[in-house]
Amino acid sequence: MGGLASAQVALAAGPILQVTADGTSSVRPSWSPDGTHIAFQTSQDNAYRIYVMAADGSDRRLVSQGSVDDRHPAWSPDGKILAVDTGTDLKREVALIDTTTGARTQITSMDAFASFPSWSPDGNRLSFYVYQKGNLDIFTVSMDGSNLVKMTQTLASENKSQCTFACHAATWSPDGSRLAYADGDQTKVFTMRSDDGTDQQKVSHDDPTGRSHFPLYLSDGRLAYVTEHINPGQSWTDIWAVTPGGSQAPAALLHDVQVQGPFEFSPDGQRLLFSSPRNGNLDIYVATLDAAGKDALKKLSSETERSPALAAAGHPTGLSTTGQPTTVQAAPGAAAGPQPGTAIQPGAAPPIASAPTGSASDILPAGISPYVLALGGLALIWIVVEGVMIARRRTRRRSTPSNGQ
Repeated sequence: MGGLASAQVALAAGPILQVTADGTSSVRPSWSPDGTHIAFQTSQDNAYRIYVMAADGSDRRLVSQGSVDDRHPAWSPDGKILAVDTGTDLKREVALIDTTTGARTQITSMDAFASFPSWSPDGNRLSFYVYQKGNLDIFTVSMDGSNLVKMTQTLASENKSQCTFACHAATWSPDGSRLAYADGDQTKVFTMRSDDGTDQQKVSHDDPTGRSHFPLYLSDGRLAYVTEHINPGQSWTDIWAVTPGGSQAPAALLHDVQVQGPFEFSPDGQRLLFSSPRNGNLDIYVATLDAAGKDALKKLSSETERSPALAAAGHPTGLSTTGQPTTVQAAPGAAAGPQPGTAIQPGAAPPIASAPTGSASDILPAGISPYVLALGGLALIWIVVEGVMIARRRTRRRSTPSNGQ
């Protein structure tokens, strides 16, 4: 109770609170089922580790143990287990980690690139993506590793120049009957039956000026998704909610926000969780969804506040997750981007170096939003990364036996 009260007091300090400030890449945050804790991944030693912390950034503890690269944590419905994908940049599998004991259990043996696990509401099954032989598809599996089901048939293909890196979880409806996901072009959101992948239905509204993806079911059964717009001189994000199968137009949950997705809504629907480079480094933020929070999300990094718990928890700016001082600065004129040896996760933006001292108005061309430049830079980096990874995979396939394993 004391920890929860502390989190509530800290979160009340401002509409947008920064809850990590380590000088590393902290991304893919996930709410615990009761909304009191956050699981996330942080870059460390050229890999990612999973941490859990209170919602105000305090009480941080390491969940990943040993020499591992764990990503995309997802809480089980009872809050006792985290599902992650773990492995290398060529092969990954889904594993379960007991949040109390740290015990690990690998539940897939795909011999491929499995990523983004997501729990069914009853905690008995998980969905996840598999990249193999140039194609990306959605699978489901029982939590004991049995009953593997392929849900889609070539959701995305390199041959069609589609995105074969999953960048969001396929999320379950509250009753567990359907899964929501984005198409291979990351422009439309669909749902399908969760038992066999049939009855695929488009639920997003067509928007030729934006990319619609990152679906997430809300507790009331509605489906939220993100539409991102990047145009010359301006950029913005909208979050919509639709009732699958209904006839009503999508309702705008958030409009014209200066934050990229993906997002997570707290279980009570009152807070928004996301990672962002808005202050020069990829960190995790919690925003209130009242009028003040919605207004702050439309503004840039100067509108955010550091959570008081950051210093109290021993993780002020300039300390790494190991407690050692770090320096994250870019030389004047240097381009932001990943440093040599930095691990880059599929579906997440690479780390961005801190900007040189000075205000945005001192270094940016007039009329250009820092948000536009940041997204443009991230998009360019991601295109390069995608091309390199595809080339590596194709080379690997040419050197393997005909069974392709």
